[in-house]
Amino acid sequence: MSRVRRALIAVAAIGLTMSMAQFSAQTSYAAVSCQANGVDGDLNSDGLADVIVGVPSYDGDRGAIDILFSDGTRSFRTAGSLGLSSAPGDRFGESVSSADIDDDGCDDLAVGAPGHNSSRGRVHLLFGRADNSLVTGATFTGTAAHGSLGAQVVLLTTEKLTAAGYVRTGQQLVASAPTADDGSAWEAGRVVVQPLTATGALAAGTVIITQNSPGVPGTSENGDRFGTALAGQGRTIVIGTPAEAVGTRSAAGSVTLLSASAANPTTFAGVAVTQNTSGVPGTAESNDLFGSAVAFRDHYVLVGVPGETIGSAKGAGQAHVLNFDPATRKARSLRAVHQNTAGIPGANERGDYFGSSVALGINTLDQLTAIVGAPGEAIGTVLGAGAVTMFRANRSGGLAWTIRQGAGGIAGAPEAADHFGWSVSVLGGDLDDGEAMTDGVVVGTPHEDIGSTADAGSVTYTRSTDTWYTLLLEDTGSPSVPADAAFGETLAGMNG
Repeated sequence: MSRVRRALIAVAAIGLTMSMAQFSAQTSYAAVSCQANGVDGDLNSDGLADVIVGVPSYDGDRGAIDILFSDGTRSFRTAGSLGLSSAPGDRFGESVSSADIDDDGCDDLAVGAPGHNSSRGRVHLLFGRADNSLVTGATFTGTAAHGSLGAQVVLLTTEKLTAAGYVRTGQQLVASAPTADDGSAWEAGRVVVQPLTATGALAAGTVIITQNSPGVPGTSENGDRFGTALAGQGRTIVIGTPAEAVGTRSAAGSVTLLSASAANPTTFAGVAVTQNTSGVPGTAESNDLFGSAVAFRDHYVLVGVPGETIGSAKGAGQAHVLNFDPATRKARSLRAVHQNTAGIPGANERGDYFGSSVALGINTLDQLTAIVGAPGEAIGTVLGAGAVTMFRANRSGGLAWTIRQGAGGIAGAPEAADHFGWSVSVLGGDLDDGEAMTDGVVVGTPHEDIGSTADAGSVTYTRSTDTWYTLLLEDTGSPSVPADAAFGETLAGMNG
């Protein structure tokens, strides 16, 4: 059987026809050179986003990235294969972000390796090309001892109208170092903003943001781990700090919403939100872990609260939808959702951890879908099999549905501790399609056993709800799928 046919396991149609579920595919076209097309996550500019998976647990935590291009080509790359130094524990691929940072029409990657050099960490820039190759760019190295720079990464770009049309400008690499000390506050955490040139090189003016920085709410405290979660778009950064204490409530969690202006692109300021913030549903409680996962798109913020106890269901989990205006730096709560919310399928159960992973996708003009992973979800009596719930984010009502293995056209069967939904992401749609713009969905199941191979992991994705596919880690040079690779642990974020 061919490599591509082994990697892609087509399954039956899911059969959803309502507009909330219409993540329709687009026609691919061959690109002889990079050309802009408005599709986030399209590394070779062929008109379709590519599936990009980080594999940080591979080969004794040396790590790797694995890319499925839309033409079926696989590209499995370790740091060593890219000409970079590599060592056990680097965890190359712990975080991955895509955007077109050199404005050539092909999206590029930032790949975090937070374990490098005794966990000082580093981030590598890789440039996409029309022939499916990756060109190694600059490496941004962490300076804080045990800071774990690259635990999370985001690539930010903005567009400017010129005589030649829209061009990307003001590119920035944003990387978190959540275990960095801030003065005497151990593991308080930091987020580093690194300006990039128009060609994607490192530029002057690096800015370190902590909770003690001017314009940033809060105070750096022991064990906060500011930057545990990270998202962004344009000139906005969303920072999750789930270990943050709120009053006397340890690990209640907070989210910091920061923005900068075109005139001062590295001067970030903003607000912090907790479940004790006025207008936000709920109450900050110990081990809520508000901010464990965050997503940001078009002024909307999705916050995962996987430790939330609902009634007697400890760790049932919850997700909050906020609106943040970068210009005024004001935030307001829109809704909080859990599995006992009217219109949301499922039921709150102990250890579901709904909100462990989150993403935001477009599914027609002005229709924003919240994608929320519950990797602890029990399917029948199968504990920790996992599930993913999708619902309308930017307004109430609309269709909401849950996906899982073994149902709705998704391959596999629910098995204990598979953790389907450990990670979620989107496959970017075509911005030029207007009302027809749709995004696909990607779901990671890192603890899936493949035959007798434990925790090999798998990734499930769709470009439309007609067909779901399951992707396995191959092309590694091994005759079999490697054990303990936890494929699906990390999925690329689209931030262009």
